Amino acid sequence: MSWIKRNIGFVIGSLVALGLLGAGVFYLFAKIGNANGITEEIQKQYTELDRLNKLNPHPGSGKVDNVKIAKEHEQKLRAYMAKAQPLFQRVPPIPDSPKISNAEFAAQLRNTVAQLRRDAEQASVQIPKDYYFTFEAQRRLMLFDAGSLEKLAVHLGEIKALSEIFFSAKINSLDAVKRELVSTNDNNPGDYLTGKKTVSTPLADVTPYEFTFKSFSPELAQVLSGLANSPNGFIVKSINVEPAPQVENIQGMPGAMPVPLQPQAYVQPFYPPPGGGGADAVLGPGRRGAANYIPQPVPAAQPTARTGAGGMTTALNERPLRITMVVEVVKMKPAAK
Repeated sequence: MSWIKRNIGFVIGSLVALGLLGAGVFYLFAKIGNANGITEEIQKQYTELDRLNKLNPHPGSGKVDNVKIAKEHEQKLRAYMAKAQPLFQRVPPIPDSPKISNAEFAAQLRNTVAQLRRDAEQASVQIPKDYYFTFEAQRRLMLFDAGSLEKLAVHLGEIKALSEIFFSAKINSLDAVKRELVSTNDNNPGDYLTGKKTVSTPLADVTPYEFTFKSFSPELAQVLSGLANSPNGFIVKSINVEPAPQVENIQGMPGAMPVPLQPQAYVQPFYPPPGGGGADAVLGPGRRGAANYIPQPVPAAQPTARTGAGGMTTALNERPLRITMVVEVVKMKPAAK
């Protein structure tokens, strides 16, 4: 202890030197760790550079700058998207409200279905009795799945817009419409698509619908024209055309197809000869009455096809078609800033 007192300066200096040495060692190891991290980052960057260098197309070197060209192409694509935006206008949901209530949707659903039925009747388009346009499961509900009200409103608006195009084309009948499942209340299988859902991309959401209807080829052309000229983003994804089954429709019903009448055999009527005598003059005495005489039918004249000047037969016998069409609704997303 006396030695420490005599060499107190040396002891204090040694302790300070030891502390500084410890701090220096800690700092050294910290910097070594940082250097290792930097070395790893440099290695990662080098690996990424080597990967880019081997890409096809190459990012570019010298006068060729493919990165710059890619950015220019992106700007052109965005300009084209802005130009095409008017052709992909939003279809208003029904109801079109920021927050949709159960009562509001129920009322709008009834009104929209009633309007579509009136439109079909005015256009002489047959639809199934009491058809609810894929919303049969929601027909008698007053409380809906809260998480699906907005989706149901979007589907109702899009089905209305599409159905109006079909009615305007004067098709003979609209047999069925199908949409995707969006709600826990959707429990009427015939109204829904199997294995088809809305596809979301960075640019748009694409929702499929399936329409089955009967018409002739001119009405089908009108449907396609209406979809093509619509300001909304309607795209025909697929179409299946086959002859409609031959069924006898009731004449006079809206959309009924005419049933050709078959010519009946002509029966020669009986006239008594002039000058009296009645039936005895023709049938002989004692052979009166229609039961003793059966007039022989005369075959009806069969229609013949007209022959043109060149000897060719001209005939037009178009049959109704049964068409199943899948239409996709493209809903553009707001442009990224």
